[in-house]
Amino acid sequence: MVTERRRIRSISLGEHRASIGAEEELALDEPVCIFVNGEYHVTLISTPELREELAAGYLLTQGIIESVEEIDFVEVDDGDVKVRLKGAVDLREASVSMMNLIVTACASSPRAERSLTRLPEVSSDLRVEASRLKDMITALNTRSSVHRRTGGTHAAMLCSGEGDMLAFAEDVGRHNAVDKVIGAHALRGGAFDGCVLLSTGRQSGEMVQKACRVGVPVIASMTVPLVSGVRLAEASRVTLTSLGGGRLRVYSGPQRIIEK
Repeated sequence: MVTERRRIRSISLGEHRASIGAEEELALDEPVCIFVNGEYHVTLISTPELREELAAGYLLTQGIIESVEEIDFVEVDDGDVKVRLKGAVDLREASVSMMNLIVTACASSPRAERSLTRLPEVSSDLRVEASRLKDMITALNTRSSVHRRTGGTHAAMLCSGEGDMLAFAEDVGRHNAVDKVIGAHALRGGAFDGCVLLSTGRQSGEMVQKACRVGVPVIASMTVPLVSGVRLAEASRVTLTSLGGGRLRVYSGPQRIIEK
C-alpha cells in the first residue's frame, strides 16, 4: 500500500463560498533506515515499496559501491533495509568523496581537505531522436498513477534509446525515484550506457551525479535544471535535456540528440 485515504474539509474560495466534507487519497511517506555491514548509514523518507531497489540504487549513486556485484545480500527487515557487502567499506569516506564531486562541479572548493574526487566521464555512442524523448516523457506521465491520484509523488523511468521501458518507480522523493529505477535495473544485471533516464524532478547537481555515477548518457526531465546540474552534466559529458511547452531544451551534450 502506497497511499492512504483521509477525510478532509474542502472549502471553495470562489464567489460563492461553500464547505463540504470529502475523502482524499494521499501518498504515504515512511522512514527507511539503510544498514550496511551491520552499521547504520542513512534514513530516507520514501514511499514504502521497492525498498531493496532503493537501497541498491542509493549505494551505487552515492559511490558506496561500484557495482551490485559487491553486494552479498540485501533484505528488508521490519521496514529497514540491511545490506551485507562482500568486503569492507568506509561509509563516511565514500559520502564525503561524492559531496566533493558535487561541490567541485559547482565551481567551489571542496569542503574537506583531501584529494578531489574525479568526475566520472560518461562515454556512450547512444543517440536519441528528439521526438522519441517526447514519447518517453508521455509514457512516464501515463505510468504515474499514484501522482494522478494524489499529486504527491515524483516519477522516474529508465528506457532504452528506442523507448523501451526498463524500470519505473514513483516516490515522494525525486532522488528516491531515481535511485529505485537505477537499483532495479542494476539488480537485474542491466547495463546503463544505452539508457535514457526520465524524471519528473528538478535536475540539480546531486540528481545529475546519480546518472553519471552509473554511466547513464542521457537525462530528460519535465522541469528545467539548476546551474549545478548543468555544470555537472557538462563536466561528466552527460546529455541533459528538459521538455516543456512543446520544446526540447538541450543544456549539454547536444551531439546525442537527433533533431527530427
